Amino acid sequence: MGSLQAQEGDSPSLIRGLQFYNEEKLDQALSEFSQLLEQDPTNIEAHYFKGLTFNKAEKFDQAVVTFKKVLELNSKYSGARLQLGIAYFNLKSNTEAIQEFEKVLEKNPQSANAHLFMGFTLQQMEKYEDSLIHLQTAMSLDPSLSQIALLQIGLAYAEMNEKETAKLAMELVLEEGSGTETAKEAQRILDQLGGKVSSDEKSWWITAGMSWQYDDNVILEEQDTVSEEPDMALSYVFGLGKRWDINPNASFKVGYDFYQSLWETLEQFDYQSHYFSASTSYGSGNWDADLNYGFSYSLLDRSDFIAFHNISPRLGFVPGDNLYTSLSYSYSWKNFIADNIRDGENHSWSLSQFLFFMENKAYAFISYGLDIDDVESAEFDYIGHLASAGVRVPGPFKVVVNLNYSYNFQDYKNNTDSIGERRFDAKHTLQLDLTRPIVDSLEMSFNVKRVMSDSNLVSVDFIQNVFIVGLNYKL
Repeated sequence: MGSLQAQEGDSPSLIRGLQFYNEEKLDQALSEFSQLLEQDPTNIEAHYFKGLTFNKAEKFDQAVVTFKKVLELNSKYSGARLQLGIAYFNLKSNTEAIQEFEKVLEKNPQSANAHLFMGFTLQQMEKYEDSLIHLQTAMSLDPSLSQIALLQIGLAYAEMNEKETAKLAMELVLEEGSGTETAKEAQRILDQLGGKVSSDEKSWWITAGMSWQYDDNVILEEQDTVSEEPDMALSYVFGLGKRWDINPNASFKVGYDFYQSLWETLEQFDYQSHYFSASTSYGSGNWDADLNYGFSYSLLDRSDFIAFHNISPRLGFVPGDNLYTSLSYSYSWKNFIADNIRDGENHSWSLSQFLFFMENKAYAFISYGLDIDDVESAEFDYIGHLASAGVRVPGPFKVVVNLNYSYNFQDYKNNTDSIGERRFDAKHTLQLDLTRPIVDSLEMSFNVKRVMSDSNLVSVDFIQNVFIVGLNYKL
Protein backbone atom coordinates (compact mmCIF):
# COMPACT_ATOMS: atom_id res chain seq x y z
CA MET A 1 0.00 0.00 0.00
CA GLY A 2 1.22 3.53 -0.77
CA SER A 3 1.46 6.47 1.60
CA LEU A 4 -1.53 7.47 3.74
CA GLN A 5 -2.78 11.04 3.64
CA ALA A 6 -4.30 12.94 6.53
CA GLN A 7 -7.60 14.71 6.00
CA GLU A 8 -8.56 18.21 7.01
CA GLY A 9 -9.90 18.11 10.57
CA ASP A 10 -7.96 14.98 11.64
CA SER A 11 -6.64 15.03 15.20
CA PRO A 12 -2.93 15.78 15.81
CA SER A 13 -2.34 12.19 17.05
CA LEU A 14 -3.88 10.73 13.90
CA ILE A 15 -1.80 13.05 11.68
CA ARG A 16 1.40 12.12 13.52
CA GLY A 17 0.51 8.42 13.30
CA LEU A 18 0.05 8.68 9.52
CA GLN A 19 3.36 10.51 9.18
CA PHE A 20 5.16 7.80 11.16
CA TYR A 21 3.42 5.14 9.02
CA ASN A 22 4.60 6.78 5.80
CA GLU A 23 8.14 7.04 7.20
CA GLU A 24 8.15 3.30 8.07
CA LYS A 25 8.37 4.17 11.78
CA LEU A 26 5.77 1.60 12.63
CA ASP A 27 6.25 1.40 16.43
CA GLN A 28 5.78 5.17 16.73
CA ALA A 29 2.73 4.98 14.47
CA LEU A 30 1.18 2.27 16.64
CA SER A 31 1.88 4.35 19.74
CA GLU A 32 0.07 7.37 18.31
CA PHE A 33 -2.98 5.37 17.21
CA SER A 34 -3.11 3.60 20.61
CA GLN A 35 -2.99 6.91 22.49
CA LEU A 36 -5.85 8.21 20.36
CA LEU A 37 -7.90 5.09 21.07
CA GLU A 38 -7.33 5.43 24.82
CA GLN A 39 -9.01 8.83 24.55
CA ASP A 40 -11.75 7.66 22.16
CA PRO A 41 -12.20 3.83 21.88
CA THR A 42 -14.83 4.33 19.13
CA ASN A 43 -12.54 6.25 16.77
CA ILE A 44 -12.94 4.01 13.73
CA GLU A 45 -10.22 5.72 11.65
CA ALA A 46 -7.67 5.10 14.42
CA HIS A 47 -8.65 1.42 14.57
CA TYR A 48 -8.42 1.09 10.78
CA PHE A 49 -5.01 2.76 10.45
CA LYS A 50 -3.74 0.78 13.43
CA GLY A 51 -4.81 -2.38 11.59
CA LEU A 52 -2.96 -1.24 8.46
CA THR A 53 0.13 -0.65 10.56
CA PHE A 54 -0.12 -4.14 12.10
CA ASN A 55 -0.35 -5.62 8.58
CA LYS A 56 2.66 -3.61 7.43
CA ALA A 57 4.61 -4.66 10.56
CA GLU A 58 3.68 -8.29 9.82
CA LYS A 59 1.79 -8.56 13.13
CA PHE A 60 -1.09 -10.30 11.43
CA ASP A 61 -2.79 -11.77 14.51
CA GLN A 62 -3.17 -8.28 15.96
CA ALA A 63 -4.31 -6.98 12.55
CA VAL A 64 -7.14 -9.53 12.51
CA VAL A 65 -8.35 -8.40 15.95
CA THR A 66 -8.16 -4.75 14.93
CA PHE A 67 -10.02 -5.07 11.61
CA LYS A 68 -12.72 -7.16 13.29
CA LYS A 69 -13.19 -4.24 15.70
CA VAL A 70 -13.52 -1.86 12.74
CA LEU A 71 -16.24 -4.06 11.23
CA GLU A 72 -18.03 -4.24 14.58
CA LEU A 73 -18.19 -0.45 14.61
CA ASN A 74 -19.16 -0.23 10.93
CA SER A 75 -19.69 -3.43 8.89
CA LYS A 76 -19.41 -1.44 5.65
CA TYR A 77 -16.24 0.51 6.46
CA SER A 78 -14.29 0.88 3.21
CA GLY A 79 -11.26 -1.40 2.90
CA ALA A 80 -11.59 -3.10 6.29
CA ARG A 81 -12.87 -6.43 5.01
CA LEU A 82 -10.23 -6.58 2.27
CA GLN A 83 -7.48 -5.88 4.81
CA LEU A 84 -8.91 -8.50 7.15
CA GLY A 85 -8.72 -11.02 4.30
CA ILE A 86 -5.11 -10.03 3.62
CA ALA A 87 -4.24 -10.57 7.29
CA TYR A 88 -5.87 -14.02 7.19
CA PHE A 89 -3.95 -14.79 3.96
CA ASN A 90 -0.64 -13.94 5.62
CA LEU A 91 -1.58 -16.16 8.58
CA LYS A 92 -2.33 -18.94 6.04
CA SER A 93 -5.89 -19.06 7.35
CA ASN A 94 -7.01 -19.68 3.79
CA THR A 95 -10.65 -20.56 4.38
CA GLU A 96 -11.23 -17.38 6.40
CA ALA A 97 -9.33 -15.29 3.82
CA ILE A 98 -11.44 -16.58 0.94
CA GLN A 99 -14.65 -15.89 2.89
CA GLU A 100 -13.63 -12.26 3.34
CA PHE A 101 -12.56 -11.80 -0.30
CA GLU A 102 -15.84 -13.35 -1.49
CA LYS A 103 -17.77 -10.84 0.63
CA VAL A 104 -15.76 -8.00 -0.89
CA LEU A 105 -16.42 -9.25 -4.44
CA GLU A 106 -20.14 -9.71 -3.74
CA LYS A 107 -20.34 -5.98 -3.03
CA ASN A 108 -17.77 -4.91 -5.61
CA PRO A 109 -16.91 -7.41 -8.39
CA GLN A 110 -14.51 -4.80 -9.83
CA SER A 111 -12.17 -4.87 -6.81
CA ALA A 112 -8.83 -5.64 -8.43
CA ASN A 113 -7.06 -6.16 -5.10
CA ALA A 114 -9.68 -8.64 -3.91
CA HIS A 115 -9.21 -10.66 -7.12
CA LEU A 116 -5.43 -10.44 -6.72
CA PHE A 117 -5.38 -11.74 -3.14
CA MET A 118 -8.04 -14.34 -3.95
CA GLY A 119 -5.58 -15.63 -6.55
CA PHE A 120 -2.74 -15.56 -4.00
CA THR A 121 -4.84 -17.50 -1.48
CA LEU A 122 -5.92 -20.16 -3.98
CA GLN A 123 -2.28 -20.68 -4.93
CA GLN A 124 -1.43 -21.03 -1.25
CA MET A 125 -4.04 -23.82 -1.20
CA GLU A 126 -2.35 -25.35 -4.30
CA LYS A 127 -5.43 -24.63 -6.42
CA TYR A 128 -3.27 -23.21 -9.17
CA GLU A 129 -5.70 -23.54 -12.07
CA ASP A 130 -8.50 -21.86 -10.09
CA SER A 131 -6.19 -18.96 -9.24
CA LEU A 132 -5.59 -17.98 -12.88
CA ILE A 133 -8.96 -16.37 -13.56
CA HIS A 134 -8.65 -14.10 -10.49
CA LEU A 135 -5.10 -13.05 -11.35
CA GLN A 136 -6.04 -12.34 -14.97
CA THR A 137 -9.09 -10.36 -13.84
CA ALA A 138 -6.99 -8.34 -11.37
CA MET A 139 -4.55 -7.13 -14.00
CA SER A 140 -7.33 -6.37 -16.49
CA LEU A 141 -9.10 -4.21 -13.88
CA ASP A 142 -5.91 -2.49 -12.70
CA PRO A 143 -2.95 -2.51 -15.14
CA SER A 144 -0.64 -1.39 -12.31
CA LEU A 145 -1.03 -4.91 -10.87
CA SER A 146 0.03 -6.61 -14.12
CA GLN A 147 3.61 -7.34 -13.10
CA ILE A 148 2.84 -9.03 -9.78
CA ALA A 149 -0.16 -10.84 -11.29
CA LEU A 150 1.91 -12.16 -14.21
CA LEU A 151 4.57 -13.38 -11.78
CA GLN A 152 1.97 -15.41 -9.89
CA ILE A 153 0.45 -16.67 -13.14
CA GLY A 154 3.88 -17.89 -14.17
CA LEU A 155 4.35 -19.63 -10.81
CA ALA A 156 0.96 -21.31 -11.23
CA TYR A 157 1.87 -22.66 -14.65
CA ALA A 158 5.22 -23.85 -13.32
CA GLU A 159 3.44 -25.78 -10.56
CA MET A 160 1.06 -27.21 -13.19
CA ASN A 161 4.14 -28.44 -15.10
CA GLU A 162 3.39 -26.21 -18.10
CA LYS A 163 6.96 -25.04 -18.38
CA GLU A 164 6.85 -23.09 -21.64
CA THR A 165 3.74 -21.15 -20.59
CA ALA A 166 5.38 -20.37 -17.25
CA LYS A 167 8.47 -19.05 -19.04
CA LEU A 168 6.33 -16.90 -21.32
CA ALA A 169 4.62 -15.35 -18.27
CA MET A 170 8.00 -14.57 -16.70
CA GLU A 171 9.11 -12.90 -19.94
CA LEU A 172 5.98 -10.74 -19.81
CA VAL A 173 6.90 -9.74 -16.23
CA LEU A 174 10.28 -8.53 -17.50
CA GLU A 175 8.62 -6.61 -20.34
CA GLU A 176 6.63 -4.67 -17.69
CA GLY A 177 9.94 -3.38 -16.25
CA SER A 178 13.25 -4.99 -15.35
CA GLY A 179 14.30 -2.88 -12.37
CA THR A 180 11.71 -3.97 -9.79
CA GLU A 181 12.03 -6.66 -7.14
CA THR A 182 9.20 -8.52 -8.90
CA ALA A 183 11.19 -8.50 -12.14
CA LYS A 184 14.31 -9.76 -10.34
CA GLU A 185 12.27 -12.65 -8.91
CA ALA A 186 10.86 -13.39 -12.38
CA GLN A 187 14.38 -13.47 -13.85
CA ARG A 188 15.50 -15.87 -11.12
CA ILE A 189 12.58 -18.21 -11.80
CA LEU A 190 13.08 -17.91 -15.57
CA ASP A 191 16.70 -18.98 -15.15
CA GLN A 192 15.56 -21.97 -13.05
CA LEU A 193 13.12 -22.94 -15.82
CA GLY A 194 15.93 -22.94 -18.37
CA GLY A 195 15.82 -19.46 -19.87
CA LYS A 196 13.58 -17.93 -22.48
CA VAL A 197 10.77 -19.70 -24.31
CA SER A 198 12.26 -22.23 -26.69
CA SER A 199 12.55 -20.83 -30.20
CA ASP A 200 11.79 -24.32 -31.53
CA GLU A 201 8.44 -24.51 -29.71
CA LYS A 202 6.09 -26.29 -32.10
CA SER A 203 3.98 -23.81 -34.04
CA TRP A 204 2.70 -26.23 -36.68
CA TRP A 205 0.44 -29.26 -36.62
CA ILE A 206 -0.58 -32.27 -38.68
CA THR A 207 -3.78 -34.23 -38.04
CA ALA A 208 -5.09 -37.45 -39.54
CA GLY A 209 -8.03 -39.67 -38.78
CA MET A 210 -10.19 -42.54 -39.95
CA SER A 211 -13.68 -43.58 -38.87
CA TRP A 212 -16.33 -46.20 -39.55
CA GLN A 213 -19.92 -45.00 -39.68
CA TYR A 214 -23.32 -46.67 -39.67
CA ASP A 215 -26.28 -44.48 -40.66
CA ASP A 216 -29.82 -45.87 -40.68
CA ASN A 217 -31.04 -43.05 -42.95
CA VAL A 218 -28.36 -41.41 -45.10
CA ILE A 219 -29.07 -37.70 -45.64
CA LEU A 220 -27.56 -34.77 -47.55
CA GLU A 221 -28.85 -31.63 -45.83
CA GLU A 222 -27.49 -29.18 -48.42
CA GLN A 223 -29.97 -30.52 -50.99
CA ASP A 224 -32.77 -31.75 -48.68
CA THR A 225 -32.01 -35.30 -49.85
CA VAL A 226 -33.23 -38.13 -47.60
CA SER A 227 -32.43 -41.65 -48.82
CA GLU A 228 -34.56 -43.55 -46.28
CA GLU A 229 -31.94 -46.29 -46.63
CA PRO A 230 -29.27 -47.50 -44.20
CA ASP A 231 -25.62 -47.76 -45.17
CA MET A 232 -22.08 -47.89 -43.83
CA ALA A 233 -19.16 -45.64 -44.72
CA LEU A 234 -15.48 -45.13 -44.15
CA SER A 235 -14.34 -41.55 -43.66
CA TYR A 236 -10.85 -40.07 -43.81
CA VAL A 237 -9.60 -36.71 -42.57
CA PHE A 238 -6.26 -34.97 -42.94
CA GLY A 239 -5.16 -31.52 -41.87
CA LEU A 240 -2.11 -29.35 -41.42
CA GLY A 241 -1.48 -25.81 -40.26
CA LYS A 242 1.01 -23.22 -39.11
CA ARG A 243 0.86 -20.52 -36.42
CA TRP A 244 2.93 -17.32 -36.22
CA ASP A 245 3.08 -15.47 -32.90
CA ILE A 246 2.91 -11.73 -33.60
CA ASN A 247 3.47 -10.87 -29.93
CA PRO A 248 2.66 -12.61 -26.61
CA ASN A 249 -1.04 -11.69 -27.00
CA ALA A 250 -1.62 -12.08 -30.75
CA SER A 251 -1.13 -14.77 -33.37
CA PHE A 252 -1.93 -15.60 -37.00
CA LYS A 253 -2.76 -19.08 -38.32
CA VAL A 254 -3.34 -20.76 -41.66
CA GLY A 255 -4.57 -24.28 -42.27
CA TYR A 256 -5.84 -26.85 -44.75
CA ASP A 257 -8.28 -29.70 -44.00
CA PHE A 258 -9.36 -32.59 -46.20
CA TYR A 259 -12.39 -34.87 -45.70
CA GLN A 260 -13.59 -37.89 -47.69
CA SER A 261 -16.52 -40.24 -47.03
CA LEU A 262 -16.98 -43.46 -49.03
CA TRP A 263 -20.33 -45.25 -48.70
CA GLU A 264 -20.66 -48.99 -49.23
CA THR A 265 -23.76 -48.97 -51.48
CA LEU A 266 -25.06 -45.38 -51.70
CA GLU A 267 -22.11 -44.06 -53.70
CA GLN A 268 -24.11 -41.01 -54.77
CA PHE A 269 -23.55 -39.70 -51.22
CA ASP A 270 -19.75 -39.97 -51.39
CA TYR A 271 -18.53 -36.58 -50.23
CA GLN A 272 -15.14 -34.86 -50.46
CA SER A 273 -14.20 -31.41 -49.18
CA HIS A 274 -11.14 -29.17 -49.19
CA TYR A 275 -11.11 -26.39 -46.61
CA PHE A 276 -8.57 -23.57 -46.49
CA SER A 277 -8.55 -21.25 -43.47
CA ALA A 278 -6.76 -18.21 -42.09
CA SER A 279 -7.33 -16.54 -38.75
CA THR A 280 -5.89 -13.93 -36.45
CA SER A 281 -6.50 -13.77 -32.71
CA TYR A 282 -5.77 -11.43 -29.82
CA GLY A 283 -6.26 -11.85 -26.09
CA SER A 284 -5.61 -9.60 -23.12
CA GLY A 285 -6.76 -9.84 -19.52
CA ASN A 286 -10.29 -11.17 -19.35
CA TRP A 287 -11.21 -10.84 -23.04
CA ASP A 288 -10.15 -12.25 -26.39
CA ALA A 289 -11.12 -11.83 -30.03
CA ASP A 290 -10.48 -13.51 -33.34
CA LEU A 291 -11.26 -13.08 -37.01
CA ASN A 292 -11.55 -16.15 -39.25
CA TYR A 293 -11.76 -16.62 -43.01
CA GLY A 294 -12.48 -19.93 -44.68
CA PHE A 295 -12.90 -21.20 -48.23
CA SER A 296 -14.37 -24.63 -48.91
CA TYR A 297 -14.71 -26.57 -52.15
CA SER A 298 -16.65 -29.84 -52.09
CA LEU A 299 -17.43 -32.69 -54.44
CA LEU A 300 -20.45 -35.00 -54.32
CA ASP A 301 -20.33 -38.38 -56.06
CA ARG A 302 -16.97 -37.24 -57.54
CA SER A 303 -18.59 -34.21 -59.24
CA ASP A 304 -18.20 -30.55 -58.34
CA PHE A 305 -20.84 -29.69 -55.77
CA ILE A 306 -20.47 -26.51 -53.69
CA ALA A 307 -17.99 -23.71 -52.98
CA PHE A 308 -18.37 -21.19 -50.20
CA HIS A 309 -16.52 -18.34 -48.53
CA ASN A 310 -17.00 -17.57 -44.84
CA ILE A 311 -15.91 -14.64 -42.66
CA SER A 312 -16.58 -14.80 -38.92
CA PRO A 313 -15.43 -12.34 -36.25
CA ARG A 314 -15.83 -13.40 -32.60
CA LEU A 315 -15.48 -11.71 -29.21
CA GLY A 316 -15.11 -13.55 -25.91
CA PHE A 317 -14.84 -12.28 -22.36
CA VAL A 318 -14.92 -13.41 -18.73
CA PRO A 319 -17.87 -11.78 -16.91
CA GLY A 320 -17.22 -13.52 -13.57
CA ASP A 321 -15.70 -16.48 -11.78
CA ASN A 322 -15.85 -19.71 -13.83
CA LEU A 323 -17.84 -17.99 -16.60
CA TYR A 324 -16.97 -17.35 -20.24
CA THR A 325 -19.17 -15.57 -22.80
CA SER A 326 -18.73 -15.70 -26.58
CA LEU A 327 -20.46 -13.48 -29.15
CA SER A 328 -19.97 -14.12 -32.86
CA TYR A 329 -21.18 -13.17 -36.32
CA SER A 330 -20.74 -15.17 -39.51
CA TYR A 331 -21.20 -14.27 -43.17
CA SER A 332 -21.21 -17.02 -45.80
CA TRP A 333 -21.48 -16.84 -49.56
CA LYS A 334 -22.52 -20.15 -51.18
CA ASN A 335 -22.17 -21.27 -54.79
CA PHE A 336 -23.83 -24.57 -55.72
CA ILE A 337 -22.02 -25.65 -58.86
CA ALA A 338 -24.90 -27.57 -60.47
CA ASP A 339 -27.87 -26.19 -58.54
CA ASN A 340 -27.77 -22.39 -58.94
CA ILE A 341 -31.21 -21.80 -57.43
CA ARG A 342 -29.63 -22.43 -53.99
CA ASP A 343 -26.81 -19.93 -54.47
CA GLY A 344 -26.91 -17.09 -51.97
CA GLU A 345 -25.81 -15.55 -48.69
CA ASN A 346 -26.20 -16.46 -45.05
CA HIS A 347 -25.88 -14.15 -42.05
CA SER A 348 -25.78 -15.67 -38.58
CA TRP A 349 -25.33 -14.36 -35.05
CA SER A 350 -24.77 -16.43 -31.92
CA LEU A 351 -24.36 -15.89 -28.18
CA SER A 352 -22.92 -18.65 -25.98
CA GLN A 353 -22.44 -18.81 -22.22
CA PHE A 354 -20.05 -21.32 -20.62
CA LEU A 355 -19.85 -22.35 -16.96
CA PHE A 356 -16.68 -24.14 -15.85
CA PHE A 357 -16.54 -26.49 -12.87
CA MET A 358 -14.56 -29.42 -11.43
CA GLU A 359 -11.50 -27.15 -11.17
CA ASN A 360 -12.08 -25.97 -14.78
CA LYS A 361 -11.76 -29.51 -16.13
CA ALA A 362 -15.44 -29.59 -17.11
CA TYR A 363 -17.97 -27.14 -18.47
CA ALA A 364 -21.61 -26.70 -19.39
CA PHE A 365 -22.94 -24.28 -21.99
CA ILE A 366 -26.08 -22.79 -23.45
CA SER A 367 -26.25 -21.03 -26.80
CA TYR A 368 -28.69 -19.21 -29.03
CA GLY A 369 -28.19 -18.41 -32.70
CA LEU A 370 -30.14 -16.53 -35.35
CA ASP A 371 -29.44 -17.01 -39.05
CA ILE A 372 -30.95 -15.59 -42.22
CA ASP A 373 -30.61 -17.35 -45.57
CA ASP A 374 -31.12 -15.22 -48.69
CA VAL A 375 -30.77 -17.31 -51.86
CA GLU A 376 -31.48 -17.22 -55.59
CA SER A 377 -34.81 -19.03 -55.39
CA ALA A 378 -37.19 -17.24 -53.01
CA GLU A 379 -38.78 -20.48 -51.79
CA PHE A 380 -35.52 -21.38 -50.00
CA ASP A 381 -35.22 -18.08 -48.07
CA TYR A 382 -35.64 -18.61 -44.34
CA ILE A 383 -35.08 -17.24 -40.86
CA GLY A 384 -33.58 -19.81 -38.51
CA HIS A 385 -33.32 -20.12 -34.75
CA LEU A 386 -30.86 -22.51 -33.10
CA ALA A 387 -30.90 -23.19 -29.35
CA SER A 388 -28.40 -25.63 -27.90
CA ALA A 389 -27.03 -26.81 -24.58
CA GLY A 390 -24.37 -29.28 -23.55
CA VAL A 391 -21.92 -30.50 -21.00
CA ARG A 392 -18.34 -31.81 -21.18
CA VAL A 393 -16.96 -33.78 -18.22
CA PRO A 394 -13.96 -36.02 -17.61
CA GLY A 395 -14.99 -39.59 -16.80
CA PRO A 396 -13.20 -42.67 -15.48
CA PHE A 397 -10.36 -44.34 -17.37
CA LYS A 398 -9.37 -41.03 -19.06
CA VAL A 399 -12.63 -40.93 -21.02
CA VAL A 400 -14.01 -37.47 -21.83
CA VAL A 401 -17.79 -37.29 -22.20
CA ASN A 402 -19.61 -34.71 -24.35
CA LEU A 403 -23.41 -34.61 -24.33
CA ASN A 404 -25.19 -32.02 -26.50
CA TYR A 405 -28.76 -31.18 -27.45
CA SER A 406 -29.90 -28.68 -30.07
CA TYR A 407 -33.20 -27.45 -31.46
CA ASN A 408 -33.18 -25.82 -34.90
CA PHE A 409 -36.29 -24.13 -36.29
CA GLN A 410 -36.27 -22.77 -39.85
CA ASP A 411 -39.22 -20.61 -40.90
CA TYR A 412 -39.30 -20.18 -44.68
CA LYS A 413 -40.41 -16.75 -45.90
CA ASN A 414 -42.29 -17.80 -49.07
CA ASN A 415 -44.51 -20.59 -50.29
CA THR A 416 -42.95 -23.85 -51.39
CA ASP A 417 -44.51 -24.82 -54.72
CA SER A 418 -44.74 -28.55 -54.00
CA ILE A 419 -46.91 -28.05 -50.88
CA GLY A 420 -48.59 -24.73 -51.71
CA GLU A 421 -47.70 -23.12 -48.39
CA ARG A 422 -44.76 -21.74 -46.39
CA ARG A 423 -42.44 -24.49 -45.27
CA PHE A 424 -41.14 -24.98 -41.75
CA ASP A 425 -38.51 -27.40 -40.41
CA ALA A 426 -38.16 -28.19 -36.70
CA LYS A 427 -35.18 -30.40 -35.91
CA HIS A 428 -34.10 -31.95 -32.59
CA THR A 429 -30.55 -33.34 -32.37
CA LEU A 430 -29.15 -35.32 -29.45
CA GLN A 431 -25.48 -36.30 -29.56
CA LEU A 432 -23.11 -38.22 -27.27
CA ASP A 433 -19.34 -38.23 -27.84
CA LEU A 434 -16.81 -40.32 -25.92
CA THR A 435 -13.07 -39.81 -26.47
CA ARG A 436 -10.07 -41.46 -24.87
CA PRO A 437 -6.32 -41.17 -25.53
CA ILE A 438 -4.66 -44.46 -26.45
CA VAL A 439 -1.01 -43.44 -26.73
CA ASP A 440 0.70 -40.08 -27.20
CA SER A 441 -1.10 -38.06 -29.91
CA LEU A 442 -3.50 -40.92 -30.76
CA GLU A 443 -7.12 -40.78 -29.62
CA MET A 444 -10.10 -43.08 -30.01
CA SER A 445 -13.65 -41.70 -30.30
CA PHE A 446 -17.20 -43.05 -30.24
CA ASN A 447 -20.15 -40.96 -31.37
CA VAL A 448 -23.90 -41.54 -31.27
CA LYS A 449 -26.34 -39.06 -32.82
CA ARG A 450 -30.11 -39.05 -33.16
CA VAL A 451 -31.87 -36.49 -35.37
CA MET A 452 -35.64 -36.01 -35.34
CA SER A 453 -36.89 -33.70 -38.10
CA ASP A 454 -40.49 -32.48 -38.13
CA SER A 455 -41.45 -30.65 -41.34
CA ASN A 456 -44.57 -29.95 -43.36
CA LEU A 457 -42.45 -30.91 -46.39
CA VAL A 458 -42.89 -34.69 -46.22
CA SER A 459 -39.63 -35.47 -48.03
CA VAL A 460 -37.57 -34.00 -45.16
CA ASP A 461 -39.74 -35.30 -42.32
CA PHE A 462 -37.46 -38.02 -40.93
CA ILE A 463 -35.67 -39.73 -38.05
CA GLN A 464 -31.96 -40.55 -38.32
CA ASN A 465 -29.58 -42.52 -36.07
CA VAL A 466 -25.82 -42.41 -36.65
CA PHE A 467 -23.03 -44.42 -34.96
CA ILE A 468 -19.36 -43.57 -35.56
CA VAL A 469 -16.14 -45.16 -34.25
CA GLY A 470 -12.91 -43.35 -35.09
CA LEU A 471 -9.18 -42.96 -34.55
CA ASN A 472 -7.57 -39.51 -34.62
CA TYR A 473 -3.89 -38.55 -34.60
CA LYS A 474 -2.35 -35.12 -34.03
CA LEU A 475 1.33 -34.29 -34.28
